[in-house]
Amino acid sequence: MSSHEPSSVAQRLAVYLDPGDDAPLHRQIADRVWLEVVTGTLETGERLPTVRQLAIDLAVHPNTVQRAYDELETLGVLVTRPGEGTYIGLAPPDQDTLERRAQLERLCGDVAAQCRALGLSLDDLIDTLSALQTSERERDPRRSNYE
Repeated sequence: MSSHEPSSVAQRLAVYLDPGDDAPLHRQIADRVWLEVVTGTLETGERLPTVRQLAIDLAVHPNTVQRAYDELETLGVLVTRPGEGTYIGLAPPDQDTLERRAQLERLCGDVAAQCRALGLSLDDLIDTLSALQTSERERDPRRSNYE
């Protein structure tokens, strides 16, 4: 691949990036990489383009890509090896986990639609969920966020 030819990762990401979307570009990049890991399109150990190369390929500022990579590294999705590169460090979840995630996404979509029908915003929903989470933590601080 020549230095001016986008990587296949960059080509796939470019299709989904939408500067007009409410989600910032770094979040769109991180979400898409995460989705490709979860679906197995990107495999554990696969090397990603450098921050600079991906920024060039996507025509975004390098800080945008760096921020996406940093978020994914914090989540354990990416591993950066100084002098070697950035790699996928997370194995895709099993089928049961994928199905539960799909069910959660459908449930959230239904709740969001019901909120809109009531004239409420997604911010109202998020604020309410946050208050419920805080209340639950106060009742039982030993519970984790994932129970």
